[in-house]
Amino acid sequence: MAVNPDFQAILDRVNALPPTDFSRPPVELAAEMRAAPVNIPPLSNPVSVEVRKVRGRDGHLIPIRIYRPKTEQPHPVLISMHGGGWVRGSLDGDEFRSHFIAHEAGCAVVSVDYRLAPDHRYPAALEDCYDVTEWVADHAQVLGFDAARMGVMGDSAGGNLAAAVALKARDEGGPALSCQVLLYPICDHDFDRPSYIENAQGKLLTRELMQWFWDQYADDADRDQQYLSPLRAKDLSGLPPALIITAQYDPLRDEGELYAQKLLEAGNTVEALRMDGLIHPFQTLAVLHADSIAAMQLMSRFASRQLV
Repeated sequence: MAVNPDFQAILDRVNALPPTDFSRPPVELAAEMRAAPVNIPPLSNPVSVEVRKVRGRDGHLIPIRIYRPKTEQPHPVLISMHGGGWVRGSLDGDEFRSHFIAHEAGCAVVSVDYRLAPDHRYPAALEDCYDVTEWVADHAQVLGFDAARMGVMGDSAGGNLAAAVALKARDEGGPALSCQVLLYPICDHDFDRPSYIENAQGKLLTRELMQWFWDQYADDADRDQQYLSPLRAKDLSGLPPALIITAQYDPLRDEGELYAQKLLEAGNTVEALRMDGLIHPFQTLAVLHADSIAAMQLMSRFASRQLV
């Protein structure tokens, strides 16, 4: 199946622009990436939004947004981590999906504005996401949440962080998580898998850009750690049920699908779906596209089933 025409039109416009100059100072390039405007469509669902800050382990404040459906409390809750290669992304970029899923799944969503690389390298982002997850569990009653019905969610780098939080919670006896919802997650640092070779250029997320993201986030010596590359974890048993959605024309496709297979082989409950004709990161690239809505509906239904 060819790239969906709607997304091919986007690729055509992007590919006509000058290529990214990766020789520029990383902090300068990252700042430029973060300055790109975020288009948030009108939000009409009856969901309340609250802005808070959570104190992290180092004393810094982590901004969060809490989305609550207009249903009876206590609510089940998803901790959401945005994508962006650990370098860019924001609460605004996670706004539409968080709002949508809170309404559709009937659960609260807590979106985390974790620290970004290269200013803050691994494990800063993971620590922030894990600290917020623990904070939500510890304050569930005050927040109107049910700590026995918690899950994690993320796309791309956020999917990597969500998977890492699930592993860390298992390893450290942290919050008991009921599900992990992963949309085209980063699961490894092997740039020679077929999906990386097939989609090395011209599909928005290029092989070179992904290598640059990794260079900003983590040292080479750390990359085999399971909280950086969940696919390399020696033990994947005892993890919460997972939904993993991948895209056909995504360099990350193969590692996401292999992670789903490895989770299943380890005895976990797994639902996996490849969305044909789509690119990375289709859901945040065109949030109102029919395929993006379909993906969010799948995520909502899965979360609703697991957070009963």
